[in-house]
Amino acid sequence: MSIPFARATAAVVLSAPRVSERSLSPARVVPAWVVSGVVSGTIAGAAVLGLLIGIGRRAGTAWRPINAAAYAVLGAQADGVWSYHGSVTPMGGLVVLVMSVVAGLATARIAPPFRTLHVAAAAAGVALFGYLLHLHVVARTPGGLADLLTVGELRALYLTLGIALVAGMRFAFSTRATTLD
Repeated sequence: MSIPFARATAAVVLSAPRVSERSLSPARVVPAWVVSGVVSGTIAGAAVLGLLIGIGRRAGTAWRPINAAAYAVLGAQADGVWSYHGSVTPMGGLVVLVMSVVAGLATARIAPPFRTLHVAAAAAGVALFGYLLHLHVVARTPGGLADLLTVGELRALYLTLGIALVAGMRFAFSTRATTLD
């Protein structure tokens, strides 16, 4: 019993050019500082979100600081939203997470030796730069966190960011070290 078209398919398969391993594009390797920066920024974002919710709960409106963070993207739509709103609050959380990941990437890029002292100095520098930028530039624009938070709360926010960046960077290095072994 013969299989119809068996010879035709075998001829096509044999004449097809072979793909060598060299012609395949190599897998992209993500630099270690990018992975560490994203992990550190995500952990710092969670800490900052927790602090903002805590500040909001103390004032009786848990979601208000998160909604104020959305002011940078949504503008007047986010202004004056006191409780959870389906289009404002998730955007505020996303703004906080993205800015924290950017801070984590900056910290990881500045501290390439990844020693604890270097990471702590880089995280302190990034947090101080963010605080001064927020205090002297962003505070001059109406709306957002600049209108809502006091200077003391801003200091607590950026202190939390710096400490969480260092903790996140240490966590990122410890997980990378255990996965490579």
